[in-house]
Amino acid sequence: MQFNVILPNRAGTNDKETLATENNIILIGANGSGKSRLGSWIEQQMQNSITVHRISAQKALDIPDFAQLKNLEQAEKALLLGRDDQYASLGNKLSSRWNNNPTTSLLSDYDKLLSLLFAKTSERDRLHTLETKTAQAYIPVPNAPIDVIIKIWADIMPHREINFNDGKVLARKTGEAEYHGKEMSDGERVTLYLIGQCLCAPENSIIIVDEPEIHLHKSLVDKIWNKIEELCQTKLLIYVTHDLDFAASRNDATKLWIKSHNGSNSWEWEEVPSDDILPDSLIIEILGSRKNVIFCEGENGSLDTTIYQLVYPHFHIIPRGGGDKVIEATKALNSNPNIHHLNAYGIIDSDYKEDDEKNALQEHNIYTVSVAEIENLFCIEPILRIIAEHLELNADEKVNEVLDYLINSLSDEFDVQVSSKVEKIIEYKLGAYSKEANSEQGLLDGLTTTLSRIDIPAIYNETRDKYQAAIDSRNLNDLLLIYNRKSLPNRISSIFGLSNGQFPQLLIRMLKGPRKTELIDSIKTYLPQI
Repeated sequence: MQFNVILPNRAGTNDKETLATENNIILIGANGSGKSRLGSWIEQQMQNSITVHRISAQKALDIPDFAQLKNLEQAEKALLLGRDDQYASLGNKLSSRWNNNPTTSLLSDYDKLLSLLFAKTSERDRLHTLETKTAQAYIPVPNAPIDVIIKIWADIMPHREINFNDGKVLARKTGEAEYHGKEMSDGERVTLYLIGQCLCAPENSIIIVDEPEIHLHKSLVDKIWNKIEELCQTKLLIYVTHDLDFAASRNDATKLWIKSHNGSNSWEWEEVPSDDILPDSLIIEILGSRKNVIFCEGENGSLDTTIYQLVYPHFHIIPRGGGDKVIEATKALNSNPNIHHLNAYGIIDSDYKEDDEKNALQEHNIYTVSVAEIENLFCIEPILRIIAEHLELNADEKVNEVLDYLINSLSDEFDVQVSSKVEKIIEYKLGAYSKEANSEQGLLDGLTTTLSRIDIPAIYNETRDKYQAAIDSRNLNDLLLIYNRKSLPNRISSIFGLSNGQFPQLLIRMLKGPRKTELIDSIKTYLPQI
């Protein structure tokens, strides 16, 4: 079913525009971008032409001792409009349901939800009894929302039971005594609340859910909302969230990035563009930062990320794991025409790369650090001297001790390092293979040509000489550029009288201390200028 959703003009004027969609919608943006106000605005704009049921992020989850039993009409009015008497109407909904403060008012309607759930069961029973009497034959009993909830509950919380009896919600852990639903955890109560609200919303209605992930364990969020969407296919769900993971999990939803709320009825927003390579969560994160992006190796909280955030404070740093992923993401973002207002850069370890490979990567805004591994930055001479001074040690002596250690260590694994470097060179040269004709022979000829360009003895001898020259010259920078060993900072800890692994930990602490600027300036000289 297609819904025509009224939205404010995306350019931030006071005009409106209509979004025709058959997919659910996600309104995502940073805190303070006006998402909740927009959800309320959509409700106000559309409720006169279609039923709009909004579930606020500000809601009480108190389950009453007993639900007040009402007839179906009364119960529906109470939940949807806030009251069930002669004054229940759309005109009074703002005051009855929202206390004249639709964005921040605490929604307290758990009792009304339970009343409607029991009313729907009673109405189902009444109609089924009437049909059975008329037919004078057995007719299967259709499921009421309560029956559906019990089934969903068993699927997503197999070690918990939930029952509804005589106006009460009852729960039980497997093998234990039954207890009242008001004793359930926040996560259990909000699960019942959200499923019930969505099932009770009328067919062909719009349901606006603010912060759909709140109080829910991450392992349950997808399960719950996947099941709700499965059961609400005739309804449009509009999610309001700042949770990137949740937004990304709604694969078929139309995602709108809310940039800002300019006061009154004016918002700036844009549709989140899709990309065959970059996941939605990453694109949303990039749009939200509004900064140019640097992709780097590592994970959130890793050494790579920490250093780059300090050195490049005006960029949004996004770790992508390995170097291949950094290359892939940088190329993908720069080639996406829908994100043309942002530039993407990549920084990767030198990691055995030759100059021609580094130059080729730079054409795509991908740069390498001036050491083999990012961890080697902790071993550059300026850093060693600052650490030595901090520990009140002789800086000259400690630099020489580290240099001796690196030379001895590299000499011990000389063949491994040289062979690994040659292996990477061969892999790179093999990557230049191309066929010479569209035939079997053309494929063979292309391989022959490629292999003819790979002189393994020459490559090996040249590489071995380069490594030996670095050792003989006792040049620390040359050694750090060729020596691939991530554990070097840990290994040199003992030289400074520290336990294994304490050297990098000390440096991380100092990067947040009074010598922060001096340390960052030292590291900057080994990183690309972007």
